[in-house]
Amino acid sequence: MNMKKSTFIFCLLSFVFCLQTKAQDRIMLIADPHVFPQTLIAQEADFESYMSQQRKMVDLSEPIWDALMDTALAQQPSLILIPGDLTRDGEAGSHAYVSASLQALRAQGIPSLVIPGNHDLPDATWESLYFGANDVYVKDPNSHSYATELLQGLTVIGIDGSDGNAGTGKLSAASLAWILAQADTAVAHGRTIIAMCHWQILEHFDKQGDLESSCRMANADALRDSLMAHGVHLVLTGHFHVNGITTFRDTTGLTNDSLVEITTGSPITYPCPYRWLTLSADRSYIDVTTNYLTSVDTISDLNTYSRDWMAEHTQNMIPALARKAWGKVDDKWDSKVVPALSAIGMAKLAPTLKKLLPKTDEQRTALVQKHFGNAAVSMYLFHSEANENERPERGQALADSVYQGIRNMMTEVFGGFEVVSGLLSPVAVSMAEEPVQSLVENTTLRMTSYPDLTNDLLLSLTLNAPQIITGISNDERQTTTIKLLRDGQLIILRNGIEYDVMGRSLKR
Repeated sequence: MNMKKSTFIFCLLSFVFCLQTKAQDRIMLIADPHVFPQTLIAQEADFESYMSQQRKMVDLSEPIWDALMDTALAQQPSLILIPGDLTRDGEAGSHAYVSASLQALRAQGIPSLVIPGNHDLPDATWESLYFGANDVYVKDPNSHSYATELLQGLTVIGIDGSDGNAGTGKLSAASLAWILAQADTAVAHGRTIIAMCHWQILEHFDKQGDLESSCRMANADALRDSLMAHGVHLVLTGHFHVNGITTFRDTTGLTNDSLVEITTGSPITYPCPYRWLTLSADRSYIDVTTNYLTSVDTISDLNTYSRDWMAEHTQNMIPALARKAWGKVDDKWDSKVVPALSAIGMAKLAPTLKKLLPKTDEQRTALVQKHFGNAAVSMYLFHSEANENERPERGQALADSVYQGIRNMMTEVFGGFEVVSGLLSPVAVSMAEEPVQSLVENTTLRMTSYPDLTNDLLLSLTLNAPQIITGISNDERQTTTIKLLRDGQLIILRNGIEYDVMGRSLKR
């Protein structure tokens, strides 16, 4: 090949490569930064006491936010998306700080879109703070929801779950109708849709909503079905401070619809994540990757620092955990415990045994802390690292330690009735088993024929198309077989080993 011809081909390939590179759009995704500037910290007399009760590193929120803004300036994303909780608690000074940073990036050609969270206090100034003067968007007259096409061919629908009151996680009927109308318009124009909401719509482990009802939108299942029916197949959320990606599929066979939810952890909680979404030129495909802040000006190893902070301060979650755990016992006493006692002819003992239950929050907290407080903290750290299924031995060891703690707690409470504690321990463990096993196996809808195991940190997703999954039979379930999609490929997970559809092991 002569020099002129080879030079021409090289230039042509370079030109095509540049076109492809420019055609893609990279979106930076940040959730729950909870910014509280240092100037406000200095003005708060009891801030040290406040921090002693926090698992969030609010004291580092400004340098962490600044580091993210520096990353954005260096990486030049096409768009920044933030699904709520921009501030610690809605302080005007916090909103002003976040807004100034985002407006500075806008001046450098980097637009952003945000939506209120339960720690924000949106008011009449919200749009002027967070939208650019030249942004073209349609606003819901009933809330701070909106629809916009800042990137050609992509409609972002911001869903304001605060419904005018921070902390509610609700949508009015009028706002829902407005959102669905915007989705219909986007579909009619052939645009890809990404919805963004602070509160989660899907569960990221089974019974998550039972354990923490505030994590999901009110009437979440109905909202999920409405969004799918109107062409929304991807939603970005935050709020729970843990990275997770879950796929819900309509298994009725009526619609073949699906909804993928990407929830992103907070950069001020371990392991300090943020994400990148790479959107194809034709808006049909998106790649999701997860990055972590590793340092700020005052801390060289942010990963270790944040893990140690969370390990120490997650103990603050134990009282709430104790209230919920013992509340479940109260709720299930008549439906679970009394029938179990009746089965062995001890129903008459039920009122006496109920009197042995710890009555005060202090008593309940002390029992939970004593018997499985450390296991609960370790489980939360484990969950925060995501993709729990990749560490099955560690996950099951943590689950077993929780179950053993429950047994020990039942023994202490009903110690004078050994037969009863032996009977009630399995009942109590069974109440915890569904969410705990779902969490450590990273699988939602775990006991159905359509379980979902989705990589929480990396995802390649075809947009505007249902994500199909093959169900598993009862025979397959006995051999612990799960079928899942990864990067568009059907994977068979059997007894912890991955195979392709031809039965070939994918272990390298």
